[in-house]
Amino acid sequence: MEKKLRITLPIKVLEVLESDIEEFGIKKNWLLNKIFFDLKNIPLNRKKIVGNTDIVQFTLNKQNQKEYYFFLEERGIQNEAEFFRDIITYYSEKSKKERELFIFSEIVERVRYAIEERKLIKVIFKDFRETIIESYYLGSSNMEVMNYLFSYDLLKNEWKNYKLKNIDKIHITKEQFRIRDIRFVENVKSDFDPFLSKGKRVKVKLTKSGEKLFKEMTTNRPKVIEREDEIFLLECSEEKAKRYFSFFLDEVEIIEPLELREWFKEKLEKALEKYN
Repeated sequence: MEKKLRITLPIKVLEVLESDIEEFGIKKNWLLNKIFFDLKNIPLNRKKIVGNTDIVQFTLNKQNQKEYYFFLEERGIQNEAEFFRDIITYYSEKSKKERELFIFSEIVERVRYAIEERKLIKVIFKDFRETIIESYYLGSSNMEVMNYLFSYDLLKNEWKNYKLKNIDKIHITKEQFRIRDIRFVENVKSDFDPFLSKGKRVKVKLTKSGEKLFKEMTTNRPKVIEREDEIFLLECSEEKAKRYFSFFLDEVEIIEPLELREWFKEKLEKALEKYN
C-alpha cells in the first residue's frame, strides 16, 4: 500500500520547491523523496511556521517506504508532518548553487572522482548531444547562481564550461589524460568565470549613462584593463559581453572584436524592424 503524505509548508518554502522543479527539470515526487532519503538523519531544530502556508502532497517511493516506519520508531518521531516540514525547510534554506549540487549529487560525485583520477568523461546532455571531455573543475563564480563543469572538449578542441543542470548522464572511461595547461587551469580555478574570459579582450565605448550602468550592474561585470575617456578595454569573452551588454541598448558601442560588433548590430537592426 502506498504511503501518501500531506505537509503544510510556508509559501516561501513551496516557492523554492516549485522553482527548482521547473529550473532543473525534475519531478516533485522525486525531489521530496530525495530530500527524505538524503537528509533524514541530519540534526534539526524545530521550525515554526511563519506567514501564509499551503499543502504539498507526495508519495513515498518503494525504497523509502521499506524503512519509513522503522526510521520513525528509531528516532521517536510522533509527528511526521513536523519532521518533513523541518527537513524540507532545511533544504529550501540552502543557496541555489547548493541545492543544485544536492539534486545532481550522483553526477557531482562521479565528476569529482573523474577530476581526481584524471579520467576522460563521455557526457550526454539533456538535449541528446554527446561529447568527450577532460574534466578539471566543478565550480561557480561568486555572482552566479549555478554550477559549471570546467573542461576541455576533445570534439570541439576548445576549453568549455558546461552547466551542471544540462548534463543528463556521464560515463567515466578508463583512459587518463594529462593536464594541458596547468597555469591556465589554476588561473581559471582561482578566479572562476563561467564565461572563460581569461586572456580575452573586448573594447567598448560607453556613454555617461552607460558608465553609470556599468558601475551599478555588478553581476557578470567584466574587469577593466585600461580606460581612455569613454573607451574601455575589458577582460571579457564574447559570450560574456553578449550577456552583460545586451541590457545597455544605445548606451554602449562595441568596438572590438569586429565579429562581436556585427552580432550586436544585427540584433539591434532586428529589434528596430519590430518597431517600424
